Amino acid sequence: MGKTSIIGSILGIMSLSILVIFSGFAKAQDKDVSILVIKDVRIFDGEKIIATASIVVENGKVMAFGPSAKIPVGAQVIDGSGKTLLPGLIDAHVHIWGQDKLLQATVFGVTAMVDMFTSVDFAAGVKKTQEAGPGPHLQAYLVSPMTLVTVAGGHGTEYGLKIPTLESAGQVQAFIDARIAEGSDFIKIIYDDGSAYGYHLPTLSQEELAAAIKAAHARHKLAVVHCGSLKKCIEALEAGADGLAHLNFDDAYDPNFGKLAAARKAFVIPTLSVLESMNGHPDAVGIAKDEKLAPFLKAADLQGLTVAPPFRTSPGAYAAAERIIKQLGNAGVPILAGTDTPNPGTAFGAALHGELELLVRAGMTPVEVLKAATSLPADKFGMKGRGRIRTGFPADLVLVDGDPTLDIKATRAIVSVWKDGVRVNRDGYLKDVIKERGALERQKNAPSPDSLGSGLISDFEGDKIRSNFGSGWVVSTDSIMGGKSKADLSLAEDGAAGSRKSLLIKGTIAEAGSIRWAGAMFFPGAAGMAPANLSSKKALSFWAKGSGKSFAVMLYCQSTGFTPRIQPLEIGPGWKEYSMPFDKFGADGHDIMGILIGAMNTPGDFAIWLDNVRLQ
Repeated sequence: MGKTSIIGSILGIMSLSILVIFSGFAKAQDKDVSILVIKDVRIFDGEKIIATASIVVENGKVMAFGPSAKIPVGAQVIDGSGKTLLPGLIDAHVHIWGQDKLLQATVFGVTAMVDMFTSVDFAAGVKKTQEAGPGPHLQAYLVSPMTLVTVAGGHGTEYGLKIPTLESAGQVQAFIDARIAEGSDFIKIIYDDGSAYGYHLPTLSQEELAAAIKAAHARHKLAVVHCGSLKKCIEALEAGADGLAHLNFDDAYDPNFGKLAAARKAFVIPTLSVLESMNGHPDAVGIAKDEKLAPFLKAADLQGLTVAPPFRTSPGAYAAAERIIKQLGNAGVPILAGTDTPNPGTAFGAALHGELELLVRAGMTPVEVLKAATSLPADKFGMKGRGRIRTGFPADLVLVDGDPTLDIKATRAIVSVWKDGVRVNRDGYLKDVIKERGALERQKNAPSPDSLGSGLISDFEGDKIRSNFGSGWVVSTDSIMGGKSKADLSLAEDGAAGSRKSLLIKGTIAEAGSIRWAGAMFFPGAAGMAPANLSSKKALSFWAKGSGKSFAVMLYCQSTGFTPRIQPLEIGPGWKEYSMPFDKFGADGHDIMGILIGAMNTPGDFAIWLDNVRLQ
């Protein structure tokens, strides 16, 4: 994705290190009997359709399946009439930053995922859990490159995660070997100068790209390349890339592209969900309103599905992607289903069902699309035992009503999901989602804070930094996610509009990046990050002056978890009054947890004088 497209998602997940595990879902995976039988069911085994068959699962494995499979005495038997049994679905492009997302994905039938960039420590922990076998908390199986191959300041360095960067072509083999030593399952390479979406980013040279691919192959690892433009995609294929992590983001088209990909035996992960979102159409297939999926979506999921990135690709970019998919299909190029979750327009697990529909709309058949979400990614990324229903394979299974081999939307009609033969407790998950929604609904009717009155938060005229309501002002910086930015709050003898004093926020943004900030956070609730109903007011206003380069206001709302809504702010050397309506942030004020005013992203010292902060 583009440079700023996942700021909200990654900031919310990484910066506060929140691991949300739903109580009912996590505690109570169903304890199925040792032998499970689904009889008289249509089976898509990852490659072909068996019209009517039975399947026997014992000790987490598929023991037998087919028209003549015998039903053992004492087995739990499920009638599969009118239903279809699929291998657990695989999302071939995600970014996982929390174990809760691995749990969430299984609720939507996604039992394996290909991560395309995460922290080494997190991925190593997941791998350790996987190696130990199925535990008390089921989660999707994961493969990951962990760290990207990118250059200083290039795509992948902006999310606050400290990562090594490539310095020269001569360093490549050692760099790749270090990634493999960390546990990379494959090598992910960034070859994107940002031009396809209006940025200018440093990236690898063609020489470095070729060297990185060669170094990966020397260690028998896949080389998967992220490119922004079609030109870069072509250069990556010519350099020997095994796969493309996206289709191009621009509206370019080359009639020979499919032939080139086929000749190079490469695969492509189109990530149409994100391409549609970048084109201004998030949730183009209505996942957020689907009666079969929507009940399982948390507030943050609904927000993620329906929000677009802060930039747009050219109007013809998505149509160009659809043309390219037809071209790739005609050339026999393997197409894998991936969503690029958690980028805007996506949600873990649920978004894959939308991606499948978009691929069908682009000209693929339902059976081709099911392969793209099962056997093909399993084969390409070496997920042995996944993506197929086979005797002896782990019983990762999805039972759905209807026939998705004819109507791909039938994948949404999930009856049950099994991970390693254990049924996922979707009912428990649903109860927790309902509980969350109840809390959010109650917050809409919560009383306003005492002393909200005129709306004045702080005029800073006293001898201490105080607020008229809430739990006050604190320093907030990126240090909570490993950054080095700093800030300090003090009272200054310099007020706005005739007042005597103001709040001085003084600090430093230590380094470049899209998730760098330092400033003052006001908590309107009784405790830090407790929601407050401020909906009787419609806007935040304040006086400010300052020095520095880049400023912003961040609004934290309960309904979007710990993902802030961000509005840029231009502050000059003279006092000026600002008014920022809640609706500019996409909020109505009923569940505000925090308001942050400060510097963001651009390195350097800054100072902000703040006065007469109020709600209007």
